[in-house]
Amino acid sequence: MDALKKIEPFEGKRFPLRMTEVKSSSHLVRPHWHDHLEFIHLLEGTAQVHIDNRTFTVDAPAILFINSCKIHSMQALHGKSCTIRGFIFDMSLLAGSLEHSESQHVYARFIQTAPILEPILPSHPIWNELVVPFELAYQEYAKQAIGCELMIKSSLYRMIIPILRGYQRETCLNKDLDKSLAHYKRLKPALDFIESCYDQKIYTDTLGSLVNMSLFHFTRFFKKVTGVTPTVFINRYRVEMAKRLLIQQDLTITQIAERTGFCNVNYFDKVFKEMNGFTPLELRKKFTEG
Repeated sequence: MDALKKIEPFEGKRFPLRMTEVKSSSHLVRPHWHDHLEFIHLLEGTAQVHIDNRTFTVDAPAILFINSCKIHSMQALHGKSCTIRGFIFDMSLLAGSLEHSESQHVYARFIQTAPILEPILPSHPIWNELVVPFELAYQEYAKQAIGCELMIKSSLYRMIIPILRGYQRETCLNKDLDKSLAHYKRLKPALDFIESCYDQKIYTDTLGSLVNMSLFHFTRFFKKVTGVTPTVFINRYRVEMAKRLLIQQDLTITQIAERTGFCNVNYFDKVFKEMNGFTPLELRKKFTEG
């Protein structure tokens, strides 16, 4: 079994983006994860794709989107050659341009909920909106001509917008985007607190006080904005942090439960399995044993 790795492709790089091409009749992408976002274009062959607890069998041509912190891998099937191109980029390439825009709320929620998207095929309405800028970006990256960074960044914007619009439609965020953005800004102190104090006991009334709301009104408001209750949101964030510790640290499951704010290891195990389809121990065995 392949050992799972965290990939850090942009250390010390001014332009936090990388594009690759891989051709193989076996492993195309070995199990790994990263904080960054990624598009993968399957150009040739049939491949099996694993993203967290989801598995897809995909025929070329197809485009996959890998959200932040998702464990993913890809193998060619039937011993036949596959060709893929990868487009991996740091979220900072988008965040600055979206700041103070109406899209900021949709993008922030998209990253926080980290949905696993189905493979996008030529029959999909947004296929051309993805494949054309993807290939343009790849050619610019390969040539490294003057202005290639701007061309690649432009292509990236053209690719991410249809993804966000699709997410917006599916989650009904388009009913009143101005109001949604205002709601997100009001909730941000509570979200920031969760991210910085997830390893501690977090009380819902404490979160409510950060945004000057009663417990009752905060709970309703939080679910309206995020789509889930405060408890589910907190547990989801804790589980993502636990995945990193399971992969990177030689700690016991009990120690990881304690370091990610779970009251006991049994509850940690239960919540982790409900969210991922496998237990913490199964994750460690599946991806870290050589």
